[in-house]
Amino acid sequence: MLPKDMLPKDTMDVKEAARYLAMDEKTVATMAVERRIPALEHEGKWLFSKKSIDKWRGRTGAQQRA
Repeated sequence: MLPKDMLPKDTMDVKEAARYLAMDEKTVATMAVERRIPALEHEGKWLFSKKSIDKWRGRTGAQQRA
């Protein structure tokens, strides 16, 4: 378990990440469980770094266009 001060400053919870990605909360949570999206489980909750999500979107977008 990471100390709170070790978490990224741009951390989002499932609700915030879902809003940021314009996706359903359940879909985002399922993707985290399945390791299809960069996420960290901390104290029983999924957390997402905005920077990691942006990188992930860039990679997945490039794959979809190829």
